[in-house]
Amino acid sequence: MKRLLTPIGGLRTSRAAATLLAALATSACGGDGVLETTDLGDLTAVWQLSTTVESNTCGLVDGSSSTDGIILIGCGNQVSVIAGPGLWGTGTVRGESLDFDGTEVQTDGTGCRSTHRSTGTVSGTSTLLEGTFTTSVSFEPGTCGAQSACTVETTVRLGSPNAYTSCIDRDQFGDPAASEYVLPWPAGSSYKLNNSYCVPTGGHRGQQAYDFLIPIGDTVVAARAGVVRQVKEDSPDNGMGSDHNHVMVEHADGSVGFYAHLKQGDVLVEVGENVEAGQTIALAGHSGTTDVVHLHFGVYSSYPPMEGDDRAVNFRNMDGPLDCRGGLVNGAMYAAQ
Repeated sequence: MKRLLTPIGGLRTSRAAATLLAALATSACGGDGVLETTDLGDLTAVWQLSTTVESNTCGLVDGSSSTDGIILIGCGNQVSVIAGPGLWGTGTVRGESLDFDGTEVQTDGTGCRSTHRSTGTVSGTSTLLEGTFTTSVSFEPGTCGAQSACTVETTVRLGSPNAYTSCIDRDQFGDPAASEYVLPWPAGSSYKLNNSYCVPTGGHRGQQAYDFLIPIGDTVVAARAGVVRQVKEDSPDNGMGSDHNHVMVEHADGSVGFYAHLKQGDVLVEVGENVEAGQTIALAGHSGTTDVVHLHFGVYSSYPPMEGDDRAVNFRNMDGPLDCRGGLVNGAMYAAQ
């Protein structure tokens, strides 16, 4: 669902008012377990998503429309969106249709938490899929004032797919419960993922790296035990220049965790120091070229890190959605447990 938590008639809700994922696989199982054939093929691609509000009780304007680009991926007969403006979820391919049921919890700048659930079906051809979706919005008591639950019905159109040719072939995730890594912030804290792996627009087009929206001064912890190999902390927190503050930690298997855009003068470890998973290593900052304040975190196979020699990771202490590959989802919130 495209998020919009701007008050409209006193209500925080969704501007696009529909969440959609669609990357269709070559086959799907019917209700009787028999393998169905689909003519749609593997539609993993960058799609144009258009939505139009048909009716609603959420204070939106009937007939209003929105268009965005989203990146879709198929895993067998399951589908996920891996990048988009606040979009996430899963669906199931059945023949030439995609049945969708996705839920997303959103938190706005005032602390209002709302749950958005979208259900619907799209069908069509390998280049155009259309359908109708219903989105229900509910608000967590005590966080949003006197907000009432509401619903939105939209028509949805997916078209003009462009091949997704980024570094996606390197995205091989394991079971998060068996991951060597914890989220790079303390247990009990939650942050939003602003940029995920291999997004073909922006700085991650060839990178397996995560950008988390962690405010300046918040704690950054080691995601895995290891030895500090490199430290830099003298660049200002002005979002300018390529010389970002960072820490590199080499792990027992030779891989390296890379933590970037750290706060000036607030790296709290030294080269040669042994650190444990979950140990505070720095404070988040805004050093180097960044459009928003965030922590950039990636893992490389060896030291010194080389682009293209990165590794896909998820986190064993993570509470939040995964796409059908096991990777984190753009726009979603993640809590460290």
